[in-house]
Amino acid sequence: MTKLWRPSLASINKTPRPPRSHSIVFLGTAHDNGGSSILAGNLAHAMRAAGHRVEEWYLFDSPSGVPAGARLFSAGGRARSPFKLAVLFVRVIAALRSQKPDTLFGLQSLSNLIIGIGGWLAGVPNRVATHHNPASLLDPLLMRIDAVVGRLGFYTRIIACAASVGESFERNGDAYCRRMRVIPNGQKKPVMLARDDARSQLGLTKTGTVIGQIGRFCEQKNQGFSVDLLKDIPSATLLFVGTGPDENAVKANVTANGLSDRVHFVTSLPYQRIGAFYSAVDAVIFPSRFEGLSLAAIEAIHAGVPFVASDIASFRELFRDAPDLAKTLLVPLTDRALWISRLRALLDDAKLRAAVATEFARLSPAFDFDVMAKRYLAALD
Repeated sequence: MTKLWRPSLASINKTPRPPRSHSIVFLGTAHDNGGSSILAGNLAHAMRAAGHRVEEWYLFDSPSGVPAGARLFSAGGRARSPFKLAVLFVRVIAALRSQKPDTLFGLQSLSNLIIGIGGWLAGVPNRVATHHNPASLLDPLLMRIDAVVGRLGFYTRIIACAASVGESFERNGDAYCRRMRVIPNGQKKPVMLARDDARSQLGLTKTGTVIGQIGRFCEQKNQGFSVDLLKDIPSATLLFVGTGPDENAVKANVTANGLSDRVHFVTSLPYQRIGAFYSAVDAVIFPSRFEGLSLAAIEAIHAGVPFVASDIASFRELFRDAPDLAKTLLVPLTDRALWISRLRALLDDAKLRAAVATEFARLSPAFDFDVMAKRYLAALD
């Protein structure tokens, strides 16, 4: 089996050679405020700043809308009709022939297939699929088509956001994996605030312990688990930032458990103000059922804010070069008592928090956003 390329921690200071100028289109299925959409927006901004011509396109609208200046192909919800999808496919090919980009990035499963096949038909030379979640958690039919498209060379390059994600596609064979490289997610450092100011901006009291969770309300992020933990940490307030399909169910759970006065909801926070969240909390929790390589966890590392996370492959990979952190901060979702114990330790032990912050500072450069952006462009040249 072809070995996937991935950078080591020691390689982060090696500057890739300057890339030539590109005309680039990021194509997403929908902008749902998920990690791939946020990553694409940040990469597009960085690539424009580096002198490249970059556009963001989305196939379908979403409740959060699309970024200013982005192109939208269908104002309605996601289409499942084969006829409507075929019409959409033809429209995208026509747009590509008119725009004539030299590089396409797909952001999700369906958009990957369109940039692969449609980009090839439109004569786009660089057609880069990106994978942000393990293959087993994605639509099985789309994954079967993706495997064929990759093997036949419709993708010129495939990027996985984490080694654990890339490894989940190894079953597609050598012809597929030869085109794949791992470029770990990177994220910009949050702009931190004074704690009192951050809490005031978020509508929190200035005193007391605050535990935070940020992300879409969905099965993946597992906010119900966080609500259940709060019952055994009576001194804390739980701050949720996000929205999504499970939001009403989580709020109903909070009410049913008599926790309404100890749970605070913030529906959205502009990316430029994300530092207010990390400045306001004492610890963060990530009880995710699965992840690619969590941008929020990377933000917490940059901010030096301790967190407890589920013991899954992607979080273990995050701490690949810090095994002691993995032992301290990663807990199986099946061990609720250990979650409570680890959270209490982080909240009560100042020396432990300082040790975690020191290790986070050491790890932080490995997930630098600018390094990731350079690697994306270097992959094309």
